[in-house]
Amino acid sequence: MRSEAACIPCVIHQCQRVVKMVSDDGALLLNVTHRVLDRIQELTLDEPPSLFTSRVLMEAYAALGSDDPFARARMTMNELGAKSAERARDRVAHSADPLHTAILYAAAGNVIDIGPQASFDLDAAVASLHFKRDDYREFRDRLHGSENILYLLDNAGEVFLDRLLVERLSGYKLTLVVKPAPILNDALMSDAEAAGLSRFGRVITTGTRVLGINLPESSPEFQAAFENADVVVAKGHANFESLIDLDRDVFFVLKAKCPVVAQYLTGCRLPAAAHQPPILVGDSVFLHSQGRPEEDQVPG
Repeated sequence: MRSEAACIPCVIHQCQRVVKMVSDDGALLLNVTHRVLDRIQELTLDEPPSLFTSRVLMEAYAALGSDDPFARARMTMNELGAKSAERARDRVAHSADPLHTAILYAAAGNVIDIGPQASFDLDAAVASLHFKRDDYREFRDRLHGSENILYLLDNAGEVFLDRLLVERLSGYKLTLVVKPAPILNDALMSDAEAAGLSRFGRVITTGTRVLGINLPESSPEFQAAFENADVVVAKGHANFESLIDLDRDVFFVLKAKCPVVAQYLTGCRLPAAAHQPPILVGDSVFLHSQGRPEEDQVPG
């Protein structure tokens, strides 16, 4: 999907929140804002919001002189995610369908995000588990006869709830994907290790320091894993934004956190969309995208 004009104020506010997390210096906030505005003028909206945002964030990081403003925040989120996952483990195990319940909890974990939103309430998300669009039956059917599963992780903290699902997929050959370097609170190799995910499969990085996936510039290791996977599970906004227009099928698990993504998700529900209510901000989905034919893909 391509970015929209509405993404511009969103990324500006996001960068300003980044500054406020590390400093209360008004002059610094103004300087970063000016640099961000200059960088935005050099960019195009033809790129996915994930890549557009990444380019602007890197400018904010450079202005701050900080390579990882969220190191402490990721530790806090991991503690929150670990506690929540521990409480949820018995509920998953004793539910009528543990695999489906684990997917719901993984989706609830997607609320742990300091990107598009200023705050989150994990307990409220867990209490209101529900998919507005649920392609679980297709997922379950695809697992039969599959061997290789590629699981694209999203945020720190969230990875502990992802583990509830990963544990249910341990009979498959799993490859789990994190970022190679800090960007917002995206999961790193250290976060995957903290959650013990390497016990269940191979953990690799995308090879690129961007939100979501920039497939042409990602590492050969990731590209091979993406191409050869029988099933791809992608968590979160940025992975959805950057992969929805590719020509392979992907199972997306995310919560719609902005109107741009909510509207795009509604369109992805076609042809059934005419008979179903639209996806709204705050809704969670488990969406199986069949992929777009190469001639219909959006450039960038």
